[in-house]
Amino acid sequence: MKRINRYILRQIWIPALSALVVISFIFIGGAIQREVRALLQDVPMAPITLWDISRISLYSSPMLVGYILPVTFLMGIMLTFGKMARNSELIAMKAAGIPLGRTVLPVLWTGAALSLICLLVQDGAQPWAYRKLHSLLKSDLPLRATLDVFPTGVMQDYGDWRVYIGRRDQDGKLHNLVVLQALDGGKAKAFYADKAWLEKAGGRTSLVMRKGRMVDAERDGVLPHTTFRTMRLPIPDPPIRSDVIGRQGMDLRQLFAEERKATKTLHETSNKMVELELYKLRTHMAHRFSLPLMCLAVAFLAAPIGARASRSGRSFTFAGGFAIIVAYYVIRALAAPHHLPGLGEAVLLAQVPNAVLMALGGVLIWRVDRV
Repeated sequence: MKRINRYILRQIWIPALSALVVISFIFIGGAIQREVRALLQDVPMAPITLWDISRISLYSSPMLVGYILPVTFLMGIMLTFGKMARNSELIAMKAAGIPLGRTVLPVLWTGAALSLICLLVQDGAQPWAYRKLHSLLKSDLPLRATLDVFPTGVMQDYGDWRVYIGRRDQDGKLHNLVVLQALDGGKAKAFYADKAWLEKAGGRTSLVMRKGRMVDAERDGVLPHTTFRTMRLPIPDPPIRSDVIGRQGMDLRQLFAEERKATKTLHETSNKMVELELYKLRTHMAHRFSLPLMCLAVAFLAAPIGARASRSGRSFTFAGGFAIIVAYYVIRALAAPHHLPGLGEAVLLAQVPNAVLMALGGVLIWRVDRV
């Protein structure tokens, strides 16, 4: 039996790893695009290197494990049992006195192990990776953004400046430059220069402008203005978003502490915004427990469905796997509470999709010897 278990698991891992590569590429590529787009809203044309893309991919991976691993494991099971059914291997095992329900056991044990791995990754690696990603996107990359990488022909925000660059020559010099510098009281000072460039001295970067004009804030209905041959302006600090570390950056211990704090605040204030945040927090905590168990849930259902594939071909396998994933998230959406649930209630409701898949899979496993 151990040899059969090893054979089945080996057959599962081959297509599962292939699916892992493809699905990870899609998920992580989407995450990179989303994070970079959000970054460029604050820091246009931030210089992003291949090493930065690699780090974003690495830090995004633990946050996607709960979504990627169940899907790839599901596809591996469906493809393996579908292939065994088409090659009559399951019939041969049954003729040798090995019930088909017995061949499902190593899959279930593997699903349980993967569920535990997902839970540990979400509680350990995910908070660490999220904090690293937060630091990279909100601090490290914005600090690199300078005026000489801004696009031409459009007005851009940079700290308390608004900057327009007409064109950039081959030497990196800026031409037809306009800088609007915000002042107190909602006023602004404007600088116009035919040519400009950046210079570093004493640890500070300055904008050197040549042949320009400065228009000061309005005073008594008059706009004072002067011309200059050369003027230096200290570059303001780049815009760094100071977002608070989100729920994904917390482990379960921190989430429980945050939930108790929010519950106490809601009881004291009855504030609707606090209630909404508490709803989101409890829902997130519930999913922290439900998503890892998806590996075990799909193992219950995918194995007997794959065993019943007979000679339906791979189209049946992919359609069946897609239907299981869609059914899981549809059930999760239907089971979501429309009011503020208690923490225990939120956790139980989040487990409904897993319970449905396991129950249906248990019935099919019980009847699988009729294949």
